[in-house]
Amino acid sequence: MREDKARGRHLQWLVPVVIVLLVAVVARLFLTRRADDIPEVYPVDGVLDITGMDLSQTVVNVNNSWDFYPNALYTSADFASGGADRLPEGEGETRYGTYRLIIKAQPERYYTLCSYSIDYSTRVFVNGVEAAGFGTVADNAAESVPRIGYMTIPLYSGETGEIEVIYQFSNFVHRDGGFIQPTYLSTPQNIEEFKAGNDLVSLSLSGGLVVLFLYFLLCAALQRRGAFLLLAVCCLMMALRDQNFLVIHALPPDTSWYLAYRLFMAVTALLPGMVLLLLGSMYPTAVKRLPTLLHAAAMGVAAVLMAVLPTFWLVTVCTAAWSCALPYLAYLVWSVARYYLRQRTFQTADALTVGGAAVIISAILLEALYVNNSSAVSHYGIMPGGMLLFDLLIAASISLQARAQEVALAESRSRSELLERMNAMNLDFLHQVAHELKTPLTVISGYAQLTGMQMSTGHISSETPENLKVIRSEAQRLSDMVTKLMEYSYGRTSETQFATVEVGPLLESIRAICTPMCLKNSNRLDISSGACVDIYGSWEMLLQILINLVINANRHTRNGVITIRASDREHREYVVFRVEDTGGGIDPETLPHIFEKGYSGDGGSGLGLAICREAVEAHGGSLKVERTGPGGTVFAFTVLKREAES
Repeated sequence: MREDKARGRHLQWLVPVVIVLLVAVVARLFLTRRADDIPEVYPVDGVLDITGMDLSQTVVNVNNSWDFYPNALYTSADFASGGADRLPEGEGETRYGTYRLIIKAQPERYYTLCSYSIDYSTRVFVNGVEAAGFGTVADNAAESVPRIGYMTIPLYSGETGEIEVIYQFSNFVHRDGGFIQPTYLSTPQNIEEFKAGNDLVSLSLSGGLVVLFLYFLLCAALQRRGAFLLLAVCCLMMALRDQNFLVIHALPPDTSWYLAYRLFMAVTALLPGMVLLLLGSMYPTAVKRLPTLLHAAAMGVAAVLMAVLPTFWLVTVCTAAWSCALPYLAYLVWSVARYYLRQRTFQTADALTVGGAAVIISAILLEALYVNNSSAVSHYGIMPGGMLLFDLLIAASISLQARAQEVALAESRSRSELLERMNAMNLDFLHQVAHELKTPLTVISGYAQLTGMQMSTGHISSETPENLKVIRSEAQRLSDMVTKLMEYSYGRTSETQFATVEVGPLLESIRAICTPMCLKNSNRLDISSGACVDIYGSWEMLLQILINLVINANRHTRNGVITIRASDREHREYVVFRVEDTGGGIDPETLPHIFEKGYSGDGGSGLGLAICREAVEAHGGSLKVERTGPGGTVFAFTVLKREAES
């Protein structure tokens, strides 16, 4: 039953996590219109015919099979004059060239074309007029200035319905590039909605990761935990992985392309390694230090190379950094699997942590697989979305772990409080034992002193043998108490035995035991019981109750009388015992506290009356102060009659 309740509590924690994940997925589906739900259209021999298309309700993706003229920078005039010849590609890779597309549309229509610029310098002409420019396009490295950006180009079909679009590009800073990015075409309104949807997703995802970066950075500063610092760095790097967010929203417009490009490539190269370091930090007992240090050193080398090498080699360094992360990934999977196999427990928090790790690792592997095949992946990445899901799952895991720690702390505090109470009980027990042992020792000492005085003066009488008999009796009682204490210490003690107790002999024993103590304060001890019925209880406990009450009365009485009475006529079920004295009474300020353990108004141990009350209550009765004042104090307690018990 307890396990079912625990499982139910874990499921309660999973419900909000699942809801959040579903909301994130639904929002991702409805707030963006990326390539999956956009139809693709194909130019034929450099001509795209859209005369039969209704673009008022849709956005189309123009395939990049445009006419291509390598190693030449042509304009509309060159094509109009017939001077645009398709030159052969030179040896090696093409570093500059011209793309041309003719769009046939209905006359007098307005359209908009949007896309990323061609990596890494781009100049766009529409019907012979320059419409956009990013960097400086040139046929040599000295004059070419790189820059990339997101471009929105207005188109007008005019009377003829024909639109000529020309892209010139140059790329002397990168091993790859020079190809047309996914290009989207529709009406101006549709394109603005399309861009707004993309911006919303980009800003929401990357902006959320920036907020998480600040949050985890604060956690790292307050709690001084390296895992939070790694989590903060990963969130920031994931946010900057979205090139749209980095170039358009995060960096100032006049930022150097070389700085922006190195930053983007460094983020792309180091992200997998940082995520793996983060995952390793979450299992400090499972992951050894040396492999982690080697992996961190490899990342450090990659970061240095990213900062100092020419941009031409950055993609190579990025590929090498991703390749170096694979062995550490394999090591992490092996170490964590072995950790759970040895631990032999797999809680909900563990499932969330492993699930988050699986999500982010899957995102890394998918990005590595598609980054060279999909422009959307190369620009936006897959890892940021995986990182957001990872953060949600890890946050849920941390919440569960924190709750478990709170429960463990509460249990630890309960155990500590229990130990403190046990220690207090042990101390209390020692005080009670000392108090119990002191009583027969006091009786033995009193009778020994009395007998010694008689023997020293030569006044040996018939009382002397009786005194020795009392000493022997108390010595035997003390021996029995020590024996019981030893049995208790070794766990062999039995429960207190209750039986029939005769009131007369009980009170006569009190007379014999307590008379010498009373004489030391010049007090007389009177006993009055008459023909009282038998009671049901423990002889030892009842004897101890009466002795403690007499000792307490004797302590506060001088030259007076202490009286013990027993009456079986006041209650049908109980015998009432009273211990009366003629002392000065109890202070009114002290009276409410006299039965509290440890409280004493006269410097005593504060245990005698508390012990008496506990012993009386163990007999099913009650102990109270019946009267107190200048004329003395009366303590009364009740004990069940023998026939009432049966």
